[in-house]
Amino acid sequence: MPILVRPMRPSDLPARERIMAAAFSAGLRPHIYPNGTTPADTIHMFTDTLSSMQSKTSLSDDQPGSRLFVAYDSEVPALPSDLEFPETWEKKTEVELTGKAREEEKRIVGLALWQLQPFVRKQEDVDKEKESADGDSSHAPSANAALLDGFAEALTAARDRWIGLEAYLYLKVLAIDPAYQRKGVGSLLLDEGLNIADRIGLQAYLEATEVGRPLYKRKGFEDRDYIDFDVAKYAPAAEGEDHRFMCMVRPAPAGGKKTVGGIKGANEEQGGNEVVVEKAE
Repeated sequence: MPILVRPMRPSDLPARERIMAAAFSAGLRPHIYPNGTTPADTIHMFTDTLSSMQSKTSLSDDQPGSRLFVAYDSEVPALPSDLEFPETWEKKTEVELTGKAREEEKRIVGLALWQLQPFVRKQEDVDKEKESADGDSSHAPSANAALLDGFAEALTAARDRWIGLEAYLYLKVLAIDPAYQRKGVGSLLLDEGLNIADRIGLQAYLEATEVGRPLYKRKGFEDRDYIDFDVAKYAPAAEGEDHRFMCMVRPAPAGGKKTVGGIKGANEEQGGNEVVVEKAE
């Protein structure tokens, strides 16, 4: 079962949704979609993710943006459902695989979504980013919008507390197909991102569930504090459930952050959000 890692492609969207739904079935997702998802939700998620991939992907180590990876089983054919898109989706023919590429596609078994911020920022730049994000945000029709907005606000507050204006690499999502959990897939996907952090000289940051914390500690992440967020305030059915998220930081490698792209930040002399951030190994 040789597991390999490659960048995520638009044709991976059905596999992405399958893995996210399965990996987080016992987490926040049932409260985000209390009545399940509909075809309209799927189309919304596909459209939103494709737009982000096309406009916000980081193509170099000095460009802020997303780095998206999938792990795949090189000996197992893709699931038929992972190759299908809704007939009514206007982007279907643009992203679906055909011919030999479709026949040779392999089963995707995990994914990691990273956010790269390679240089120190000024507060005014952060404020502009937040304003732009607020204008772009929208939720799937069946989603619990209040929960998503409240959670995103709590995540941002925690990240501001522990990272501030410093440069970083942020693990937004790590999700593994349940049939492949505890087989090293999560470790491979983590290494793909942490190699970027080490190459550039960045600290890495994430929010961990209790299930994921041991893996992250083995990779050098250190506990900071739990996120201050009451899920039951937005989803009463979550009362009594454990939805704690620990903020964790992996310090930058010896020597600290390198100068990237000729951009220097105000704090350099010191060495230095569909919102689903659960991480399932």
